[in-house]
Amino acid sequence: MIRKYLTSLVLGSIVLLLCACNKDFLNPDNPGEITDEDVWKDENLIRMYVNSLYNTRGGYDYLNTLDNITDEGRNNYPQYAPNLILAGQWDQISNPMDIWGGAYEGIRKANEFFARIDEAPVEEQAKTEMKGEARFLRAFLYFDLLKRYGGVPLIEHAQSLEEDLEVSRNTLDECFAFVDRELSLAAEELPVSVPRGRASKGAATALRGRLALYYASPFYNEGQDNERWKNAADINRSIIIDGGYSLYPDLNRLWLEKGANPEAVFEVQYRLPEKQHSWDSGLKPLIFANDNAGQLSPLQELVNAFPMKNGKLIAEAGSSYDEGHPYEGRDDRFYAFIAYNGSKMKGTNSGPPVKETTLQIYQGGRDYDADPTAKIYNTITGYYTRKAINPENTEYIGNRGSDQPWIEIRYAEVLLNYAEAQNEYLASPDASVYEAVNAIRARAGITSPLVMGSLNKDAMRSLIRNERYVELCFEQKRYWDIRRWNLADEMLNGKRYTGVFIKRQADGSFTYEYIPVDARPNVFTPAMKFMPIPQQEITKNRNLEQNEGWD
Repeated sequence: MIRKYLTSLVLGSIVLLLCACNKDFLNPDNPGEITDEDVWKDENLIRMYVNSLYNTRGGYDYLNTLDNITDEGRNNYPQYAPNLILAGQWDQISNPMDIWGGAYEGIRKANEFFARIDEAPVEEQAKTEMKGEARFLRAFLYFDLLKRYGGVPLIEHAQSLEEDLEVSRNTLDECFAFVDRELSLAAEELPVSVPRGRASKGAATALRGRLALYYASPFYNEGQDNERWKNAADINRSIIIDGGYSLYPDLNRLWLEKGANPEAVFEVQYRLPEKQHSWDSGLKPLIFANDNAGQLSPLQELVNAFPMKNGKLIAEAGSSYDEGHPYEGRDDRFYAFIAYNGSKMKGTNSGPPVKETTLQIYQGGRDYDADPTAKIYNTITGYYTRKAINPENTEYIGNRGSDQPWIEIRYAEVLLNYAEAQNEYLASPDASVYEAVNAIRARAGITSPLVMGSLNKDAMRSLIRNERYVELCFEQKRYWDIRRWNLADEMLNGKRYTGVFIKRQADGSFTYEYIPVDARPNVFTPAMKFMPIPQQEITKNRNLEQNEGWD
């Protein structure tokens, strides 16, 4: 069986092997003839097998699909997957968000590991830690599945061809319970300190905290069991107290730090040229584009959500927001995450050196519609994404050239997870909720901390949700938040989101008109609350029941 996928396993792990610089590694006369039994007799090959499981984790997405189907951003190209999803043009035959086959392939590999590791010639401590890694990654895959499909078949062992492979679905509650148990056990097996990109005790606990937050949320908690919120708060609080994490001080360098990053709880590592992505290439204006552009234009709704420096939202009394100068006085996240008319941006489409320009995102402006034939490659919303961009990168082109890590779980999320769960559990927010939220807002440069007792439960809920919106924007979190809050019908169906149309006046000032950028109202039907199981899987398995509305 190993021969069927050994090549991809080797390629997926070659970077790690090169880094290890182990010149004595196996060195067989004919590597193509390494057998299943060979793998489980050699610790290096076993570690290589575990390394390959990390390839099941996604990271940067060329089309930024999940970020382009909510109120965060838009992909410029009507024929691309994000816009087909917005139009409701997806189903059990074709679903750009489907992961069923790939997830179960990863689960199968993890199950094979568990079937063979106990008899392998590996020292017990190393064996335990590798079990923790495989368990964490398998649990992550099941979490990915249950978010999309609800209850799914829980396959915990390596299946044989002699078994009945037509497995029925477990209930959603059973799936949540299984992932929770697995992450709890993984946290016991994993070490506290690990190289960046590896699973740790903190990563397993933080993912368990995220899972518990979902399980407590309205979409999954129809019975309104308040103890679920307490459980989510307790798990996330344990990381705050014992995890050893902290907020990275510089929002512009958070994703660029190559050394120690105290905010990164779990991340997907990239390294040129072996593993790379297109974040720097796909998000810049045409002047800096290099065979890619227009993949994530921020929406006006997101821009409006960034607080002012004094902590107030732009529509609040006393915010000091000026409609004639809408980009002045905002919190630091706005300037680190959003590129707007008149701001500066760096890039190159011809190699070194990096160039800097002042963006002209107005009617007749270079970075908007000065060249009507190239307008599709510039922003369609009036904004560009700056978050996590490497301004000094000169190697990006097409779908490659960037190596920023994808920080899947960061400490800011842990703080927000805790604040949300604790606020929902209590009748009114306590000091610990204010403390968690204020920490994030202070890092964003907000000068006026929230005062204890100034917000009731509902007001704090709204503030926390807005903080998640801006703090975690473009990190593939918003779509799942909207669903778990039971807001998909309200926010994803029948709405047209907006951008800004800017005109430059003769005196050099600007006027701002806010216009829809969605060609038609977005579509999100009741059936879409859970994704359809791929039809080919339903056809193969007579015991696999399709989700409601997709028959």
